[in-house]
Amino acid sequence: MSKSKLIKLKKLDAKTSPADAGLSHTDRPIAALASGQGAAAVSIIRISGACTFSMLAPFFPKRDEFPEREMTLSSFVDPETGDVVDELMLALFAGPRSFTGEDSAELFCHGGPYIVNRILKSLFQHGCRPAEPGEFTKRAFLNGKVDLTAAEGIRELVEAGSHQQWLAARQLATGRLGQVIEQLRIEIIGAMAYLEARIDFPDEGDTQGVALDHVSDRVKQVLTRVEALQNSYDSGRVASSGLMVTIIGAPNMGKSSLMNALLDKERAIVTDIAGTTRDYLEERCLVKGRLIRLVDTAGIRSTEEVVEKIGVGAAVKLAHEADLVIILTAANASQDELTYFQEAIAAVPTEKCIPVINKIDQVSNDFDFEDKALKISCKTGDGIELLRSDIAARVDGFVGNLKEEPFITSARHATALEDCKSFLLRFFSGIEDGLYEEMLAFELQHAIRALSSIIGDVEHDDLLDRIFSEFCVGK
Repeated sequence: MSKSKLIKLKKLDAKTSPADAGLSHTDRPIAALASGQGAAAVSIIRISGACTFSMLAPFFPKRDEFPEREMTLSSFVDPETGDVVDELMLALFAGPRSFTGEDSAELFCHGGPYIVNRILKSLFQHGCRPAEPGEFTKRAFLNGKVDLTAAEGIRELVEAGSHQQWLAARQLATGRLGQVIEQLRIEIIGAMAYLEARIDFPDEGDTQGVALDHVSDRVKQVLTRVEALQNSYDSGRVASSGLMVTIIGAPNMGKSSLMNALLDKERAIVTDIAGTTRDYLEERCLVKGRLIRLVDTAGIRSTEEVVEKIGVGAAVKLAHEADLVIILTAANASQDELTYFQEAIAAVPTEKCIPVINKIDQVSNDFDFEDKALKISCKTGDGIELLRSDIAARVDGFVGNLKEEPFITSARHATALEDCKSFLLRFFSGIEDGLYEEMLAFELQHAIRALSSIIGDVEHDDLLDRIFSEFCVGK
């Protein structure tokens, strides 16, 4: 077994900190708590950037060499007071063989808030600066360690609270989608190379032997795969963000009570007064381990009250946008309310509709209405478990086949693929219209650029800042 390389912690010569050494704000080492907030048995503090090893030297005065990529027990000393703050484990990673591609270190210390805060304070006083949200992953991206889809996957892995979210995040974080996008780029580049050869060397026999049909066939294959990725968006979106379930119905049918029952908590205000919910409420929750976005809407009725009227309009809009609509009525509803219930069922596609009759505890057992509807009582809990099972089955219907092929999960991916498809279709239209090959190549160049934006060739820094700002600080 070979010995690990030793890394020397050498103090900066004639300088007291990386800032004094002339490093810019973006070049200076960054530090942050990478584990959870609050007291814990062990906490992890991550450091990355130029001069990381030199910056650490004053904190470990009794030892100036440490093995790379191994955990070593050592004393962390406060240079100002000489206090041994903690006995911790130190791991060093020399760039580019680190997550960020830079010299990096991880401190595994006791997880008491005082110890963690004192170590971070000392690091900030001696050359580090606090990491911004997602900055470690952003540095990994900028240093070519991960593409942008993998970086997004890391964020989603951290946030995953269900199997479906883990599934969506993992195919991003492991680079599966990035690899597919790169393959599509290469295919278009190959097709464009034939075009460029015909343009640049029109009199060469070899290039004239390249038929335009050959170029077109290659682009058609790319278009087919782009469309397949587009078709995966609904399933990928549900896996990543949850199934959007909207509850609609006439006022005072128990929509807010149903939301509270599914959430297992009092989220919505419940009264006997019709029109209590005037806006919509949205909550993310797990139903039998599946992530959903549950939306309680204002009761749909004719009204002249301004605020309630806006809420009713929003409810109708949300019903159209939802992946699943729970149409709710009550067993003691009026004839007009029952008529609306039947009309709503007819208006919503069967595959995205669950008709539900609430308040069955308030009528006799022999009432007969709408056999296809699920009968429940939010008051007694009857039927709620059956409704949960139905919702879970609808989620599985979206995400059941996602393991087989890479899929897209975000609106950013979907928009870029739509742009790519648009340029590819313009390429084919150009062939039919007899456009010059220079114009056909122009469309392929734009298609390549659209695909590149998915994996990281982003032209605007503010877009990158927005993507990485959604990360937690220590990632």
